[in-house]
Amino acid sequence: MAVPAWMGRFVVSRAFAGTFPREARWAGCAWLTWCGLVLALCYWLPSQTLPWLLLPVALGWGLVAVCDWRSRRDSRRTPPGQLSLIEGIRALGERDFNLRQFAQCGPLFKMSQFGTPTICVLGLERIERLIKGHSEFLGPSTLPISNGVEGSFLRYMPAETHAVYGRLFRRAMSGPFGSGQTAAIERLCAEQLRLLVGPPASPFPRLQTLARRALNQLLLGLEPGTRAGDRFDELARGFATAGIGWSLGRRDRESLDEMRQILAQQVDAEEARGGDSALSPSVLLRLRQQDPQMPDRICFDNLIVMHRIATGNVSSLLGWLLYRWGTEPEIVAALQQAPESEGVTGLRTFLSETLRTSQSEYLYRRVVREFEFEGYRFPRGWLLRGCVWESHRTSAVVTGPDRFRLRQEPLAYDRRHFIPLGMGAHACNGGDINELICLAFLGRLWHTRAVRVTHATPLQRQTRHWSHWQPNQALLVSLEMGP
Repeated sequence: MAVPAWMGRFVVSRAFAGTFPREARWAGCAWLTWCGLVLALCYWLPSQTLPWLLLPVALGWGLVAVCDWRSRRDSRRTPPGQLSLIEGIRALGERDFNLRQFAQCGPLFKMSQFGTPTICVLGLERIERLIKGHSEFLGPSTLPISNGVEGSFLRYMPAETHAVYGRLFRRAMSGPFGSGQTAAIERLCAEQLRLLVGPPASPFPRLQTLARRALNQLLLGLEPGTRAGDRFDELARGFATAGIGWSLGRRDRESLDEMRQILAQQVDAEEARGGDSALSPSVLLRLRQQDPQMPDRICFDNLIVMHRIATGNVSSLLGWLLYRWGTEPEIVAALQQAPESEGVTGLRTFLSETLRTSQSEYLYRRVVREFEFEGYRFPRGWLLRGCVWESHRTSAVVTGPDRFRLRQEPLAYDRRHFIPLGMGAHACNGGDINELICLAFLGRLWHTRAVRVTHATPLQRQTRHWSHWQPNQALLVSLEMGP
């Protein structure tokens, strides 16, 4: 009983249980069941059952020991820190874990992420020197969903393939988007926020719908109320259940096939309409306008998976914007009292500060060839985590970097000190689309009289080191619209 209790002691901690209530309940129930079984069998059949009870405990302990040994066997001259599987799991529930490790070990430390040794790095300039200066030694940390994508997902493509498709998508996804697109997204925002007026309700279903439909329109040119738009939206809702942490199942592959067919028909229909459309071209049509042979199957698959991942990321960011709008009344009041000519600038700064303090968290790379940096070894097969959130919170170029405030310092949002969407050739291409949606959302919030949020803490995340933190799933929001 003592060994399982020691191994699972972090599960009953307030930080872990608050972040992962379901997993904590499961683990607690499993441990209590184990304790009851041990006591009952030892009471009725002590001599016969004791060896068999010790066996699973020894096996579990042995598995943890093997994982720790595999992590440590090639760790000479690597940064300080612990390569403990147990400590790595405990860190999942503590958002300030990396900050405390940096304070103790310096700007580089090592840890274990489910048995994979990982070197964490603090400081955006240091991260940039490390990634750009050692690009030939680093490769992508590929998510399994990429295995189901024709030609691989964009950020994980081989260099020669990415040279073609990276440039193609960069041009297609860059603004400006037309006033018709902006007006359509503003209508979507107004429609979904209107549903939050009245008694407190969970905002997450509304935010997910808003993000998904906005991306339908901007990425794919699919409008709600059309046969193709409604069918793709239905398929996208199902495809959203496909976890990016594992390969696509049979049902997901069937959905992917049908979505490809819809997009192939959509790009032809949008091209045929030409200038008759009230909206500016979608990313899908922009790919065709760059190259008559595009979009091909690689483009279709990438757009679909981008849509899947961006729906989660954008809806999460909208949740943070809503949370900040409801918990920063002085900043909101100042924004609403500013002249209309300064309104967009203020909202853009509000968005940047939300990204800086909440949503932008990390960059991952995998070491494909061993190298040295700042006197430490980076062994082959280890992960590199550039700790963006921690770097933003400890930046020396802004005053009080751990506080939320609209910053006027010239370097506050300079790309050397603020990287909300990554860096280098594999940075996110969707910055303009993300900004359009978020500014339209904030523009509608600007017209509210009051936004009340409750049950926003403790913050939660999925049980993965690369998942994003966000307000608690129990969050309730009530809006009061202005005149």
